[in-house]
Amino acid sequence: MTDTRVYEAIVKNATDAVIVTDFEGNITLWNQSAEDIFGYSEGEVLGKYVHDVLPVHELRERADTAFRKFQVNRGHGPLIGKGIHVKGLTKQGKPIHVHFSPNVIELNGETIIYVFIRDITEIIELQEKLRVQSTTDELTGVFNRRAFLDNFKKAFNLAQRKSLPLSLLLFDIDFFKKVNDQFGHQTGDLVIKLFAQSVSGMIRDEDIFGRVGGEEFYLALPATSALDALEIAERIRKAIELLEIPTNSTNLRITTSIGLTSATANDTTAK
Repeated sequence: MTDTRVYEAIVKNATDAVIVTDFEGNITLWNQSAEDIFGYSEGEVLGKYVHDVLPVHELRERADTAFRKFQVNRGHGPLIGKGIHVKGLTKQGKPIHVHFSPNVIELNGETIIYVFIRDITEIIELQEKLRVQSTTDELTGVFNRRAFLDNFKKAFNLAQRKSLPLSLLLFDIDFFKKVNDQFGHQTGDLVIKLFAQSVSGMIRDEDIFGRVGGEEFYLALPATSALDALEIAERIRKAIELLEIPTNSTNLRITTSIGLTSATANDTTAK
């Protein structure tokens, strides 16, 4: 039979964090990878309740509730033997993304819980970066054309299904070609960027704002009637009229033309 020291060495040196607790959730084993991931030495965590150490604070109550159900069900639960993505917390207070896989064994009449944990923070952050790049206009930071249309379609379908108002504003920066011709494309980019920032600062979280062309923008206003949308459009128009764009020679002023439409019961598609 293989010497138990071999198994101990494998656990201690595994590339994944291996954490073992008793049935009360108190930590009894903490390998080197767990220390590397979370920043705590084994001596700092042995005997501590696992949910006082690992999850981010906002998940601890939910984790405790799930663990109590696990205890009531005598070591059975929907997560046992499965891997899930959760957020953990390092000793330094930094949230991290981890892949968490709990399992249970019975040994000498005692229920032992062991968990494999892998730090997937870099993967999640890369995925988020790629998601943002695929949905965001690089110059302005608002939705790009595709992302705007996708989100607008969802808003339209919801409005039609629940018989809610939905309005749409279409913006065009007036005489934008003259800005480029007179002040250069760098100033033109600044105009577009400051225009987007100004509008973004005046809308609600649920509103959908995107750049769909060179100097063209759309703003979808869920649960907003045409009359209310007209007030919003006028407020934005006035704010843009007061916007000052610094150039080498002077502060440039711009204006915007705005189209407005609202969905009706006869509209069958977002298009």
